[in-house]
Amino acid sequence: MFVALISFTAWTMYSPISSLMWSFVFGIAVTNIVVIPERLRPGLMYASSQLLKFTIAVLGLVTSASVWLEVGMGVVNALVIIVFSFAASIVLGERLGLSRRLAILIGVGTSICGASAIAAAAPAIKAKEEEIGVAVSGITLFGLASMFLYPYLFTNTVVNQWLLGSPTVYAVWVGSGIHESAQVIAAASALDPAYMQPAMIIKSIRIFMIAPVVLASVFYLSRVESGGGGVGAKVSVPLFAVAFLLGSLVCALLDASSPALMGVSWGLVKTALRSSLIPFLLAVAFAGVGSKVQFRDIAGVGWRPFAFAALMSVISGALALVMAVVTAPYLV
Repeated sequence: MFVALISFTAWTMYSPISSLMWSFVFGIAVTNIVVIPERLRPGLMYASSQLLKFTIAVLGLVTSASVWLEVGMGVVNALVIIVFSFAASIVLGERLGLSRRLAILIGVGTSICGASAIAAAAPAIKAKEEEIGVAVSGITLFGLASMFLYPYLFTNTVVNQWLLGSPTVYAVWVGSGIHESAQVIAAASALDPAYMQPAMIIKSIRIFMIAPVVLASVFYLSRVESGGGGVGAKVSVPLFAVAFLLGSLVCALLDASSPALMGVSWGLVKTALRSSLIPFLLAVAFAGVGSKVQFRDIAGVGWRPFAFAALMSVISGALALVMAVVTAPYLV
């Protein structure tokens, strides 16, 4: 809890790095510097498993399914990025010698929403702590690089002409290409705060796809690891992913009706969940995840996963740019 409080404070001071990531880093630092008392282990285990799944389910309540109706042609950009990046990560990851689970985590982080998506996928596919550590570290590092690179390319290179000089098209590129929501906001507002909204609408489509991609990951692993994916392949459906989908439908209904919950408007409740409670719960959960990661475990994975995370960031960013160029005439 103490680590989560520090992480939450750090996030409020520097929002491009999420509270989840701050907590993860601090959790790793603490567990590798001091000896954690055994009496704290059950709480850390609960935070990294049950609490994490519960928080991802609650995340559905602030991710409205109605975003599909708001983005027009931009939805094509988001879906192409999701499908291609996820599939490419699995294919290329295995060819480069990465474990299937690590390739999936990097693919989910690249195609959906960085560390939050990795947090959702990891318990569903039973990923190892060191795999989670490498995936989160690599995705966050190159996501931060993208946050600074995208505005520079648009304002100083031929990319401006390719995107018809339109900040709106730029916002679509940012929303479909950059990993973390906080990084999307920072990159979009680098031009003008007004372009955060179209960027985040596109980003919301990607966030909404957390549950379907997690379910697809579980289905893929179950078929591959059953020895060819025969009829007898067993698929265990993560209930928190289903809860996320149902929550997003509830969110859409509440957005449409805007009821008062215990005398408080739904809009205020949603804002509180999105800006305070959910980031804090994710920080608590990932303090537990980080506490199980040892530096020697990450070092044992080697440099290849980090290079792969960089490659996937470049591939997804380039594809997002191509899609923005193709759809630009329909967006300006």
